[in-house]
Amino acid sequence: MKKSLGRSILLFFLFLSYTQAQELASYKLSANKTTAYTKEAITLTFETKQEDYTDNMMFTLEPKKSSDYKIILLNKTVDDKKKHHASAKFTYLLFGLKAKKIAVDFDFIVRTASDQAVANSFVDDHDDSIATQTHDTTLSIKPLQITIKPLKHPVDFVGDFTLKAHIPQTKINQYESANIIYTLQGKGYYAQTFQPIHEIKNVTIFSEVNDLFKKNTQEGYAIKREYIYALSAKKDFTIAAVNLLAYSPTKNSYYTLATPQYNIKVEAIDTSKLLDNEEYPNETPLIHLESLKQYFIYLMLFFSGYLTAKLQTPRLRKNKHSKEYNAIEKTENPKALLFTLINLHKEQLLKQEMQDLEEILYQNAEHDFHAIKKKILKKVS
Repeated sequence: MKKSLGRSILLFFLFLSYTQAQELASYKLSANKTTAYTKEAITLTFETKQEDYTDNMMFTLEPKKSSDYKIILLNKTVDDKKKHHASAKFTYLLFGLKAKKIAVDFDFIVRTASDQAVANSFVDDHDDSIATQTHDTTLSIKPLQITIKPLKHPVDFVGDFTLKAHIPQTKINQYESANIIYTLQGKGYYAQTFQPIHEIKNVTIFSEVNDLFKKNTQEGYAIKREYIYALSAKKDFTIAAVNLLAYSPTKNSYYTLATPQYNIKVEAIDTSKLLDNEEYPNETPLIHLESLKQYFIYLMLFFSGYLTAKLQTPRLRKNKHSKEYNAIEKTENPKALLFTLINLHKEQLLKQEMQDLEEILYQNAEHDFHAIKKKILKKVS
């Protein structure tokens, strides 16, 4: 009998504590859709309002982590203009990653502080978010249930996207690079690991990713991204076509992100043709007046040009290589320097230096980047 009475009293106090906690603030958790396809964008809204007007009130909301979904805070607005009547609104972007019924749960904490505590914080630290002494209460929230449906054809791109490719030329020589830029644009869910070009046998590939625009929105990730490639080889090679299946929830249909195949023609250069191997017959040893006159004219022209070059200021002489020199000098890391050298077609002149840079990037070699850069600048100056 005593045990039963004690248990009843404990349950009563627990219920009373829970009821008082719930009376501190009211809340509403909702979603713009409760049924969605895998990786389809869902907007969650959490609105809360102060109900106990005794003290000042602040709200903290943290989504619980789960492998079933990915959730990102889009926006938080707080209205505390009216004393002791605070309210807040949290907006989240959610992607369901598994085809099942998922429960989206949060940790909701209500922080209360007396007027005196807030006044003291302004005097002491001028920052109420750090110094205010608060009383924290965790409120229980009923998890939001959302049904995630499987797609007929599993895809990594769910939303409305476009993929375009631009290549200036498909004919190069063995000392040049084929430069191609892929541009991905749209809104929704996309594979973060996506790469348009993979390894190609006997082809040196340098790549860079440039985000022109990137923002989280209620429709998903909004993005405009460039995948920049420079490819060089000694023989012809092929850049494979891209064909990616995607799904559009707005149109309720599948579509393909596609770019064509590019066949790159590489022209081999015979270095022996660059040498002057032509033989000339022996000239007669006789020196006549006309030849002597021409000799003195050439001699005068030579000294005139030599003196002009000597009298030029160092700045004028340096301008001959200023474009390449300045581009190389501006680079601040091995990746940027290697990319610049490929674009300047310096594979032959700086073969060893470029190999050292690649070893730093891909093999964590302990080469001195600044020493390599200094050596390169000396060669191109």
